[in-house]
Amino acid sequence: MKNKTVSVKTGASTAVLEQLFDLLSHLKPTQFSTSLTVLNGSSIGQHVRHVIEFYQCLVNGIEHGVIDYDARQRNLELEKSLAFSLDTLKSIIDTIDSLDNPSQPLLLAVAYEPDNQDFIDTTLIREMVYMIEHSIHHYALIRIGIQENFSSIEIPKHFGVAYSTIQHQEKNEVSCSFENH
Repeated sequence: MKNKTVSVKTGASTAVLEQLFDLLSHLKPTQFSTSLTVLNGSSIGQHVRHVIEFYQCLVNGIEHGVIDYDARQRNLELEKSLAFSLDTLKSIIDTIDSLDNPSQPLLLAVAYEPDNQDFIDTTLIREMVYMIEHSIHHYALIRIGIQENFSSIEIPKHFGVAYSTIQHQEKNEVSCSFENH
């Protein structure tokens, strides 16, 4: 990922997706789709599919006014085809880049019991914050899978690390450097 300052309104969501796109560009198709013991039999592709489909639910929700993360398509091609996943990520990045109303009101559909769906007021910006955190959580798992199985692939230092953790680490590095002078 390019080193740049980002905010939710100006691209943190796309920056997170670009991190994934950049890392996946270094994988071979077999590395993407192979089941990994360290991921309890899941593949990198399965985690990528999950992240992509959450973003697809967000985009669909923007168009229709209701976001339903449980309504994922569970498209197996996304977890098996690296090329298809990269194309889909690019499309989502372009869509997110074109959004111009971060405070757009939306409804979030939730169903914690069968046949009992509730709707919660939310906004686009709130859901984008959620998507960033959700994605980074899965990136941490992807990172583990790659580190343990494909050690020749270089993983960026902050891939799979929450923004708040990065800021905390950087703050501690600065304070430690002052203490050592």
